[in-house]
Amino acid sequence: MCGILAVLGCSDDSQAKRVRTQTKKVILRHRGPDWSGIYQNGFNYLAHQRLAIIDPASGDQPLFNEDKSIVVTVNGEIYNHEELRKGLKNHKFHTGSDCDVIAHLYEEHGENFVDMLDGIFSFVLLDTRDNSFMVARDAVGVTSLYIGWGLDGSLWVSSEMKGLHEDCEHFEAFPPGHLYSSKSGGGFKQWYNPPWFNESVPSTPYEPLAIRSAFEDVRKLFFFL
Repeated sequence: MCGILAVLGCSDDSQAKRVRTQTKKVILRHRGPDWSGIYQNGFNYLAHQRLAIIDPASGDQPLFNEDKSIVVTVNGEIYNHEELRKGLKNHKFHTGSDCDVIAHLYEEHGENFVDMLDGIFSFVLLDTRDNSFMVARDAVGVTSLYIGWGLDGSLWVSSEMKGLHEDCEHFEAFPPGHLYSSKSGGGFKQWYNPPWFNESVPSTPYEPLAIRSAFEDVRKLFFFL
């Protein structure tokens, strides 16, 4: 459990804004007492409170690609990071963190890489080459994430609602299995689309006796095993 906080596209790149972001980040310190990091690029701020689990020696965040043009702050764990690294042989990793693959996957695949991740995660990624950003949350929302809109037109993202409420005129829970991209003009896009997913309401009639009979058959099966 780490804490992430991002302020994106704000109208102020002053030291006062950086201090404000730093102050709000402290609210999330209980989520990650092992490291505190903040990154600023123009009108964008990415902050992180780390609970060190994988690669505690060098996995401090925010994390970067090779030339530091792509920056990411992550809460969660990527279970298949070792497998993903094998497909990124042309990339140089600065840490052994499981989350280090995210910036490099974005370099290779753009925003379509999210469904390659097996794990629980919330992250904010900033591409300084064109000043674009994306935010994503895991398929079922194991990691907490909230999004808000500031009075100055900025976008705020935080692991906890209390990181937003004083600075945003509107905020809400970030929907699981979705991403938010500045490249597509904002708005949520569902990235989690498994083949079996169907929002239609089942129309098969409810037959309680058939359900009971099925459960009884299963019970008898386990009784003889």
